Amino acid sequence: MRRDYKEIMRLKILIAVLLVLMIFVGTVPSFRAPVMDSLSAIYASVLVNLTNKDRVAANVAELIINPVLEKAAQMKADDMAAKSYFAHNTPEGNTPWYWFEQAGYKYKYAGENLAVNFENSADVETAWMNSRGHFLNIVNPKYTEIGIATSTGVYKGRTATFVVQLFGTPR
Repeated sequence: MRRDYKEIMRLKILIAVLLVLMIFVGTVPSFRAPVMDSLSAIYASVLVNLTNKDRVAANVAELIINPVLEKAAQMKADDMAAKSYFAHNTPEGNTPWYWFEQAGYKYKYAGENLAVNFENSADVETAWMNSRGHFLNIVNPKYTEIGIATSTGVYKGRTATFVVQLFGTPR
């Protein structure tokens, strides 16, 4: 009987310590930030899954990840982050098709969606689906492949995640 009492007390103490830690981590920003960042980050793989889910809902075939499109998307995302701009055309005047060419992707059809200042993948996809032009890219049956990348930089004076979603159909 005495042994059961000790085990129950240890369990209660453990629960109390865990509760205090949870409250501490939840209220102290320096501890909360890394935890929240991992939960609310933007992930290319999640965006691909969400995009394909939306395509299936629209009776359109799923897209296949293409590493060359991922490379082109990464180059564009890195360029926007490094130069602090958010636009389809670069400050130098390069169009989205420039990045396809730089990566070596020969396309029959190609498209680009961009996002900035979002904190999680679901919000990015929702915004794209609520925008006519982005929506039309996502459900375009001519596209068969996809590449998505993110990069962190500064946009309008604050740290931001730049997201590039590229669509293509190879020649």
